[in-house]
Amino acid sequence: MVHARSFMKNLKLFSRRGFVAAAFIAIAAFQSGCVTVVDNSAPGSTAYIRGELQATVEQRFDVVESAAKHAITELQFSKLEEEKDALVANISALTADHTKIKVRVERSTDKVTTIHIRAGLIGDEKLARIILEKIKEAF
Repeated sequence: MVHARSFMKNLKLFSRRGFVAAAFIAIAAFQSGCVTVVDNSAPGSTAYIRGELQATVEQRFDVVESAAKHAITELQFSKLEEEKDALVANISALTADHTKIKVRVERSTDKVTTIHIRAGLIGDEKLARIILEKIKEAF
């Protein structure tokens, strides 16, 4: 009986400590990300937020979508998937070291298009910016 009480007491103590530790880690994780308030709707604006590079360009949707496909080809990425309709185009590709690339082109207006680029699972800003520059060169 003494061992059972001791075990239950230790179990309660561990679960309280575990709960407090988990709560602390969760709060720290949410606090560690920087929060940036950016108006990314103006043509020419670029922002890197939570692992994704977002850029708004003053070009027609079809021009930017074509440029994105050209950039993926020029960078010699292996194209995995491509989906397109009149408002959105999604292109998925892999680099030689198997980093997954996702490019999303969205029509904002007739003359303004937004580009979203995610390189890797958590985001690689340097690689995303290289892809964005290749897209802009192809306009």
